[in-house]
Amino acid sequence: MLEELRKAADCIAKIEGRRKGEAARIRGLAPKTQEMLEGGFVLPLEYGEVRGKISAVDGGILNYEMHGADLLIGKAVSSTFSYNGEGLESYSYHPSAFPRPAYDVKTGLDEREVNWHRSIFRLNMEIQNALETARKEKPAYLFLDGSVVPLACDRPADDSVLFEDYLLLIKRYKELFKFCSESGVCIAGVVKDSRGKRVMEVLAKHTGERCADSVFLNHLLKGGERTCVLHYSSNPKQHSVLKDLGEWGERIRISYLKPVAGDRPLRVEFLEGVRKYGEIIGVIASLSRINRNYAYPAVLIDADLRAAMDPLELERAKRSLSFFAGPELLQLRRNSRPFR
Repeated sequence: MLEELRKAADCIAKIEGRRKGEAARIRGLAPKTQEMLEGGFVLPLEYGEVRGKISAVDGGILNYEMHGADLLIGKAVSSTFSYNGEGLESYSYHPSAFPRPAYDVKTGLDEREVNWHRSIFRLNMEIQNALETARKEKPAYLFLDGSVVPLACDRPADDSVLFEDYLLLIKRYKELFKFCSESGVCIAGVVKDSRGKRVMEVLAKHTGERCADSVFLNHLLKGGERTCVLHYSSNPKQHSVLKDLGEWGERIRISYLKPVAGDRPLRVEFLEGVRKYGEIIGVIASLSRINRNYAYPAVLIDADLRAAMDPLELERAKRSLSFFAGPELLQLRRNSRPFR
């Protein structure tokens, strides 16, 4: 087994060495395409002054599958940090620093719908919290943990029992985008570990590398650099989720930035129109330089910690559900084996 692992490690090192060389070649090539919304492909980061309110929203979720029923328990929380240009001045939370979890039970879901249920439940909590936070705090920036729009895998089939829930989620996204656009709130999603391939799609004419954007850009970008801004999709009207968002889907932009040399690039997604590209990315870069080996905005780290779910909360919910449902509530066979 150790020999097989050594071979796998050697293979990974070889692939990464090749990608490093290819990234250096592309960097020297300095490609330009019509899809690049700024002057060049690689640009220096302009770290912006952090002043005013910065809010961040994150959610946590736990799930439990039963025979014929699925239980979800989760919560969403926003952290709002107020900066005075020199540092943190004050902070607040919505609905509270440690909110109570919400519950949802669905029956009759198939394997695909179980995953859609989890995503829609979590996103509905987060986007509702984001809308409430935007209205309450009116921050200069509102960050979401992860993508600023639902992913394609979050969209259920049109004939699914969950499709109405998805349409409600899309309605909330539109309300959030409309309020932020009209109120001058810059909304952005910050993705820690992106598997997106939009940049590689744009660079397809220049390289044959096939990998996630962040993997390739980790070799191409240096600390203090970013990519140019791109459209989220080359054809938003045909994109499975963006088309549901209508005009808002056509205003989603992305960029990758490397605030510190010791960490991988962050993917940033934002709604165009509230602030200039460089200003948005510069503020996120400034907030992400808290550690030379870990780049992520402190306000999002705080929201993540407060949204984390305690497994004991799920155990309490399971016991209560079993008490009220009685013998009608059956466990899955894999959770009720008399042997192990």
